[in-house]
Amino acid sequence: MSEFFSAEDRVKLAIIAGVAAIDAIWIAVAGYSFDLSSLIRLVIIVPLLLGVAEVYRRWRPMPKFAVMTRETGWLLAFSAAAAVLSNLVVTLDFPRIDDQLVAFDRWLGFDWQAFYGAVTSRYVLGILFSALYFAALPVIAFAVIGLSAMERTDRASELILAAMIGALIAIAISAVLPSSGGLAYFRPEESGLVHRPIVDLAYKQAFFDLRDGAATAFSLDGIKGLIAFPSYHATLNVIVLLAFRGMPKVFWPLFGLTIGMLATAPVEGGHHLADVVSGAVLAVVSVWLAVLWRRRLAGEDVAAGVSPGMLAATRPE
Repeated sequence: MSEFFSAEDRVKLAIIAGVAAIDAIWIAVAGYSFDLSSLIRLVIIVPLLLGVAEVYRRWRPMPKFAVMTRETGWLLAFSAAAAVLSNLVVTLDFPRIDDQLVAFDRWLGFDWQAFYGAVTSRYVLGILFSALYFAALPVIAFAVIGLSAMERTDRASELILAAMIGALIAIAISAVLPSSGGLAYFRPEESGLVHRPIVDLAYKQAFFDLRDGAATAFSLDGIKGLIAFPSYHATLNVIVLLAFRGMPKVFWPLFGLTIGMLATAPVEGGHHLADVVSGAVLAVVSVWLAVLWRRRLAGEDVAAGVSPGMLAATRPE
């Protein structure tokens, strides 16, 4: 396998396989059902991306394009497996910590209800918030493409590993310290809103259905992001920002965009401010762990005599 994958790629593959195995075992043991047909697109797209990456690594050497396609493949595969696991842990039904998170917000001087009302009562501001919140996922894809095109394939690989680490930690925390988020905690009246946020109370109902056993079927089609604390949305935003550290022409404009995206989370994602703060802190920890891990993995590749073309994806800073 080392002929095809670097040490870092093997780690990413192992993480994905491990999470998928946990999903499968959990679903089988708990007696849940899973829509296998929802895997079809993933089963086609991910091997295709990995195959294209191998072509541009081995036969038509173009390291930046090889890394771009391979990391996209890892991201898609991991996102699917992690999304299912993030829903499964909700069924553990541990006591919610929303009271403590609201207390933390108030200690910071943040009034969730006032902030929500100020945004949802203004149409233009609400549309801007929705656009910024929705931009988080496209920004990740553009970051992988942009970093690869800028000859920073090391940062593209680091970004994906950090995103994996952050997700695993966020899922573990949300399993034992679950939160429904500010929206489900305060349950504002939605019928008269001038602007309706992306995440509404109907969306949040999935969290409660999983906790009380009303939902027992899982599918990748339409699966909902239910991690409230820490906000994985915030974690991804900051991980992307940190991937461009040391590149001021990109970092500072992206910094402004990131602040805007984080500010939207309490309204558009229904989060407590505490969720956002903890998600940002988790991002820093995840990038730090990814940097340390990649340095060790790069050393393993050098010792194993892996080719320079392969090392383009594992080069430490």
